[in-house]
Amino acid sequence: MSGGFVATFVRSARIIALSLALVMIPRLALAQSPWERAANNLALTFTGPLARSLALVAIVIGGLMFMFGEAGAKRQISGIVFGGGLALFAAQFLLWLF
Repeated sequence: MSGGFVATFVRSARIIALSLALVMIPRLALAQSPWERAANNLALTFTGPLARSLALVAIVIGGLMFMFGEAGAKRQISGIVFGGGLALFAAQFLLWLF
């Protein structure tokens, strides 16, 4: 009688283990590592609203320099435009490149 009980218990344990494995496989496939989440947050910080705000401030300062005839203002403004463009569109540039 105890042999039948053990066999039934082992069979039930296998079925439960297989069921749990099948339920957990999609969760493991869709899981993100903490490094991916941190990298995405960092990319959003550098290409999101912070970069837009800094680019806007830099353009205003460059415009004021150009308005008051500061030497090298055109060079500064062109650097601001190219630098701001690279900062704002870095993610799209990498997607285009690769």
